[in-house]
Amino acid sequence: MTAVAPPKASPLATSASDGPILHAQNLRKTYKLGRIKVPVLRGVDLQIRTGQSIAVLGASGSGKSTLLHLLGGLDHADKPSADAPPPSILFKGTDLLKASTRTLDTFRRRRVGFVFQFYHLLPELSVLQNVTVAAMAATGAFEYWANRSAIRTRAMKLLERVGLGHRIMHRPAELSGGERQRVAIARALINEPDLLLADEPTGNLDRNTGASILDLFSDLHRSGQTMVVVTHDESTASRCDRIVRLVDGRVQNS
Repeated sequence: MTAVAPPKASPLATSASDGPILHAQNLRKTYKLGRIKVPVLRGVDLQIRTGQSIAVLGASGSGKSTLLHLLGGLDHADKPSADAPPPSILFKGTDLLKASTRTLDTFRRRRVGFVFQFYHLLPELSVLQNVTVAAMAATGAFEYWANRSAIRTRAMKLLERVGLGHRIMHRPAELSGGERQRVAIARALINEPDLLLADEPTGNLDRNTGASILDLFSDLHRSGQTMVVVTHDESTASRCDRIVRLVDGRVQNS
């Protein structure tokens, strides 16, 4: 695939050392429900190495999705109390919790890809447009138009890879649930992310369709894609290299 180069000034464009691609420490997150504080994460550590597939397994309310949102830069960890060690999320040596707005934005748009349970496709756009629009969001309009031919070619190859090369002009409403999720996966991969984060990617699908999506994830992993998959299902988790179990906001074992 032809890559669109990231901004040269971004520290995230540099290569990682031999350490983990992402290393999170002491992550805590508490939400407020009215006047009541509800702790969701209670001090989570996690290392992710290049090429790994990791399943974050746990029951509803255990903090799985919250952890994924923190790792992907979609939410912020709690500030530490005076007697607690500070949290950090190191991506290729850059602490995302201390990063500039520009660096964090580069990470979210270019270095990580998201796949959600409910797809989040734009209904007015075609399948091909839903994939290429993610490249426009990452590069900006000027760079996108300068590279639109290469981006379109890359999007076409991704859609062929996920089995939708014949559906590129259809809109989401004309697709099945499994097909929509395949579009969402292609969209997540269009910017060639270092890390793919999937939040219950088969949770809205029947068993057979879900199995086909998991087969696709396995294929992506075999090709070298680093990924974290949040799930409550043991069989889904068993497909990954490593399982991290969350119980009441803490890692039980990994």
